[in-house]
Parts: sequence; structure tokens; C-alpha cells
Amino acid sequence: MSTLVCWRRFLTDYVRNPVNLLLLVVVPVVFVVVAAGSLVDAAKLLGGAGNGVGVATATAGWAAGFLAGVAMYFQMSAAREADRGLVIAGLLARRLVTARLLTGLTLAVLASAAALVALQLRAGVDDAVRAAFGTLMFAVVYLGIGAVVGALVRNTVNGTVLILFIWILDVFFGPTMSSGADKVLTRLLPTHFVTLWMTDLPLRHGGRFGDLGIAVGWTIAATVLAFAVVVAAVRGGLLSMSDACARYRLTTEEFLSWQTQVDRNGLHGLRATRIQEYRGSARRAHGHDARAAGLLSERARPPASRYRA
Repeated sequence: MSTLVCWRRFLTDYVRNPVNLLLLVVVPVVFVVVAAGSLVDAAKLLGGAGNGVGVATATAGWAAGFLAGVAMYFQMSAAREADRGLVIAGLLARRLVTARLLTGLTLAVLASAAALVALQLRAGVDDAVRAAFGTLMFAVVYLGIGAVVGALVRNTVNGTVLILFIWILDVFFGPTMSSGADKVLTRLLPTHFVTLWMTDLPLRHGGRFGDLGIAVGWTIAATVLAFAVVVAAVRGGLLSMSDACARYRLTTEEFLSWQTQVDRNGLHGLRATRIQEYRGSARRAHGHDARAAGLLSERARPPASRYRA
């Protein structure tokens, strides 16, 4: 089963619940339209380096980032055991994780688009390319954070709170909101350089690489780290074939049939009713083949009279 097939099925499973899409679209719009004014006032009180337009622009990235991170977290957390089962059944771990991350990237693009539309309606966008690319980098960075947290934290409440905590630190200690943006420690925040480049703040923390160079580096590093951690989590703790057969009371033939169903029929091949249907059709085909072989052998058999004395 190819990566694109997995991606389409994961995305179909996600959008099957209309509430998921509603949250991805409505929450960024509400956040940008409603919270932007309050955040601009908060930035003035906290002594942030960003002006009103810069803070309002950054809200699109903050909204898209948080939504992308939470959506990716719940996707990874809810599918952890199912993904391990698929890998046990023979699906390559890197192919599975690539499909998961592509699904998360699709959701990140959707959240970014909603946030940008809201930003355009509320305050307008002076540099559309910078705003769009910056918002997408926000979303991809938090996509990586959500994937890592989803792979490592089992409790959904703890995982959500952890992502929220990282996001709060990132926003309120970032360059547009905090007077301590020149401190070296704040440069370790996930979207520090993304914010500098997106809002065009002249702090020049990027040095010879530039703010954009380090922002792109953060984005790539978050994606690579997420891929490595999730692959390790999917592979880690997997059962051997003998242990899996003992735990799930399977014969070796039944276990190998799992692998066959994944290769031939994809994720749906592992459903109990589907397996029965596929097994039944396979047995019927095998029976037909056996009967055909018997007829052929009968036809090929020499007449008995040739062996009579």
C-alpha cells in the first residue's frame, strides 16, 4: 500500500467527523478577529518590540500553529495502537509515518488558509507572500511539536496541556510580545525567528544566516525530528511474530494472512468482516483450483485398460 493511499484514507477518517473541520476553520478565524486587538494592547503593556500591525499579523501564525499542533497530536495519539498493528501486519513504518505527517500538513495548510483569510478581513496584509509563508512555517513547526508529543505522551489531557504550555511561552515571551526578546534564552523558542521574519522586526538575531534562514532551519528540524521520533515510537515495543500470535491467539498462517490483506486490500483488509470475505473468496478460488487440478489429472490419467493383464 502506497504512502498516498494511506494519506487519502487517513484524511478521509479525519474529515468524517465534521466537528474536526469546523474547529480547523472557525477557531483561527475567531482567534484572529477577536483576540488580535487584545493581544496588541497586551504587547504595549509588556513592552514588546512589535507594533500593532506586526502583532496582528503574528496572530495568524499563532492560531494556525496551535490548531495544527493539537490536530496532529490527537491524530497521533488516537492512532498509536492502530499504527503499531499496521506495522506488525507488514506496512513499512516510514511509509506510515510519512502518510501521517502529510495528513497533518494538509490540516496545517487548511488552518493557515483560514487564519490568513481572517487576517485579510480584519487588518489587511501588506506583504501577502511573507504573511502566507510565515503562517505556514508556524503551522509546520507546531505540526512537528504535536507529532512528537503525540508519540510520547499517552494521556490526552497532559498532551494538550503540554502543547498549550509551549505555545503560551512561545507567544508571550516572543519578540512581538515581550520586552525580554533580546535575551539569548528566548531565541530557543520554537517560532522566535519565524516571528521576527514574518513581522519584519529589525532585531537581526539571525546573524549571517538571517532570520529567514534560521526560521527555515527550525521548520526543517521540527519536521525531521517529528519523523524520527514517530518512527521510533511506532516501531518501539512491537511484538515479534511469535509473541503476536500468542497474544492474539493466531496461528502463523493467520498472522501471515494479515500481511497479505494489508498488501492486497490496504487498511480495510484488517477488518474482521473483510478478512472473512477475503478468506472465503480465497478458499473458493483455492477450491476451484483444486477441482480444476483434479479434473486435469483425471483427463491426463491413462486408460485403465492399458494396465490390464
